[in-house]
Amino acid sequence: MAGDPSALPTPEAPGPDTWVAEIWVDPDWYASQQAEDRMPSVGLPSLVPLRARSVLVGRTSASRGIHPQVDCGTDSGVSRRHCQLNTDGVRWWVEDLQSSNGTYVAKVGEPLPDDPIPVGQRRELEDGDRLYLGAWTRIVVRRALEGEV
Repeated sequence: MAGDPSALPTPEAPGPDTWVAEIWVDPDWYASQQAEDRMPSVGLPSLVPLRARSVLVGRTSASRGIHPQVDCGTDSGVSRRHCQLNTDGVRWWVEDLQSSNGTYVAKVGEPLPDDPIPVGQRRELEDGDRLYLGAWTRIVVRRALEGEV
């Protein structure tokens, strides 16, 4: 019925094209990387809504003017401009931006990946795919759940 307020979309009910990046500290990835840096405490993931068609993943550098939308914080194994997430509004791709330590992709339920994606090649992502970066960072690219954005 026209004018029915219950029919209007709400911020709590994301549409089917609303995606998020869920950033985790992954102890298994950390163990496989044999990093020198001390791993931070494993806690709840941080959630970043993916609202732009092109999203930079990396670490902030105020002096260089680098402010990634998906900031991997203190993981020094993540490059300042590590990888790029791009969408056509329906699908997502990841592209490594010549990062120092590579960008790795694994499907849900697969073991940790051994080989990084080739620099400059776009890799299509599916809902729930995992990106592994740096010494301990795991990013899950997935559709938003109700109440998340």
